[in-house]
Amino acid sequence: METSADKKNPPLRKPVFTTIGALDPESRTVNLICKVVNVKTVLDVTRNDGSKMKISEAEIADTSGSMTLTCRTEEHFGIVLKGVDLIIRNASVRMFKGFMRLHVDKWGVIEKYDSKWGYEKPPEQADLKLDNDISAVEYEEVPDPQRSEVRSDDIN
Repeated sequence: METSADKKNPPLRKPVFTTIGALDPESRTVNLICKVVNVKTVLDVTRNDGSKMKISEAEIADTSGSMTLTCRTEEHFGIVLKGVDLIIRNASVRMFKGFMRLHVDKWGVIEKYDSKWGYEKPPEQADLKLDNDISAVEYEEVPDPQRSEVRSDDIN
């Protein structure tokens, strides 16, 4: 017999993991087990109001390919380090200048891999497929002919 407490707190489901090679520009709710290959800071500036803005990009890889992960928070900077095995949950693919980037917002999680959770083991360095960089593929937005947008300069 279910109680009202059981209805409010249903049991948590284990995440379903995918591979980097299976991602596309519209991928959402992405869960990955991967390894950080390289990290570089792409932006580190102080704004006029004195606050700092920092953006790092990390190349992550698994056995199917590699891609770029964008890090924007101090928490991510501390976790995403070269050679670390990661579990990324609830991420999404965002387009940046026509190229795919993996983005983790406030609803997503990046954490170091720990075998106590019972997930599959992360790939070894020798098993990584670095030659299939899906972030290096440029995409072009194609207008949908079914959607007609009326622009202000078209109206007479």
